[in-house]
Amino acid sequence: MEMTKKAACRPFFILHPSAFILPKHMSDLIWLNGNVSTMAETRLGVEDRGFQFADGVYEVIRLYDGRPFTLTEHLDRLQKSAGGIEMELPMPATELAQHIGRFIPRTGVRDGMIYLQLTRGSAPRNHLFPENTSATLLFYARPLPAVLKAGSADGVKLMTVTDERWRRCYIKSIALLPNVLAKNKAAKHGFDEAVFIENGIVSECSASNLFAVINGRVVTHPVGPKVLPGITRAVLLDLASSVKVKVDERPLGIDEARQADELFITSTTRELSWVSTWNDLPVGDGVCGPITLRLHQAYQRRVSRDIKVAAA
Repeated sequence: MEMTKKAACRPFFILHPSAFILPKHMSDLIWLNGNVSTMAETRLGVEDRGFQFADGVYEVIRLYDGRPFTLTEHLDRLQKSAGGIEMELPMPATELAQHIGRFIPRTGVRDGMIYLQLTRGSAPRNHLFPENTSATLLFYARPLPAVLKAGSADGVKLMTVTDERWRRCYIKSIALLPNVLAKNKAAKHGFDEAVFIENGIVSECSASNLFAVINGRVVTHPVGPKVLPGITRAVLLDLASSVKVKVDERPLGIDEARQADELFITSTTRELSWVSTWNDLPVGDGVCGPITLRLHQAYQRRVSRDIKVAAA
């Protein structure tokens, strides 16, 4: 099924798989354990623990004009996620950043993302951690549509889904099947994103953090067992005071969230996306709200500033 022109412009990326196919003039390269080759030439072991146990972690890093945004923050989170499953990075984060920096120009991708994955490596299948096994570390680039000007995209349509995930969502684990099922359930019913609810509390979405604007203040659930420490989330919270927006990090009940003046979601690939409906009920005035717009504009200014600094 081809995407409509309208859908292709949306920044919340419910994309047909063809949207991630590299144009012929771009290199389809992958970095794997220090070696660069094409996707077709690359081989991973059938007994890699990432494949058999989802025993690994990952990161997605946004590229703007061929430069990674918040790379240090992403690699810091990668290190923490690895520690959360009793792993260590196979090299210092600074060295890994250098490898990524040298790899990006070879891909030809300017606006896109770097997908990075770390697993415990390949070993005979056993639930116990293997001894003296080398980790599997890989990354590659994929193009993404350019993010639109703040407030100019269509609003996101949310759908409520019961939260059946584990209680270590602060780890960016590759074990994403509950998220995948929730996202597909939402898409099957014509929605863009799934909102996880447990015991009447809103945590986050299947692939994004969630924020509500209530009486002029931004409210979002604290990072913890059910909320990933999103990098875009962290940048946003850092920017809020500079644009005179107050933030409360606290649990948010579903009834309170559904009555919010504004709702928006954040992630590395989508930046900020305003929410237009939740379970087909309108949110606020049905347009991108003023606080959401102010924060997204501030975020895009931050991106522009940091990319210019990186290019200097």
